[in-house]
Amino acid sequence: MSPSVRGLAAVLIVALTSTALAAEIVPPATRDVTPSDMTPGPKGEGPLVREPAPPRPPDPARWRRFFLPVTTDAATLVVKDLTIHIAGVTALAEDETCPLADGTEWPCGRTALYRFRLFLHGRAVECYFPYAGDVADITAPCRLAKTDLALWLLQQGWVRPSDLATDAYRTASAQARCSHLGIWRDAARPSFCPQG
Repeated sequence: MSPSVRGLAAVLIVALTSTALAAEIVPPATRDVTPSDMTPGPKGEGPLVREPAPPRPPDPARWRRFFLPVTTDAATLVVKDLTIHIAGVTALAEDETCPLADGTEWPCGRTALYRFRLFLHGRAVECYFPYAGDVADITAPCRLAKTDLALWLLQQGWVRPSDLATDAYRTASAQARCSHLGIWRDAARPSFCPQG
């Protein structure tokens, strides 16, 4: 076979193959599975685009139990990499002092922490919050059995109510101040206290 005949044969084979490919009808990528008694959906003309899955909705808030949490002050619990601040109260710093009537200071922050640890006494604490994920610092209501920890701390006078405290918390703190409990033991009697 001469080179010109081989070239002509190659061109003829390529031309026949491309004509056969262009004439071939390719069915759509998806098949219509609509039952005969229903109207079929619209046909897509463009490429199919896969949408990313929507983010998973957050877990609902629930009571989560913690065994032997570390207490860093009278209203903060630390469990592994999670720090939980008890909602509704503001704790004293551990090294904070409070004045006595004779002008001396007493370690009220350390005493508050000590009393809180005595109350917990190694028992499990539960706090109410949704799954925290990578969050390392949260504020949540906490309880020991059925005892609201914020309310107990306020009733004993070991913390102050925060700006977001409920009326029940503010009332408990006021009663502790009037009774000179906890950090209020040598504080001047407020004017809102009942006489007697």
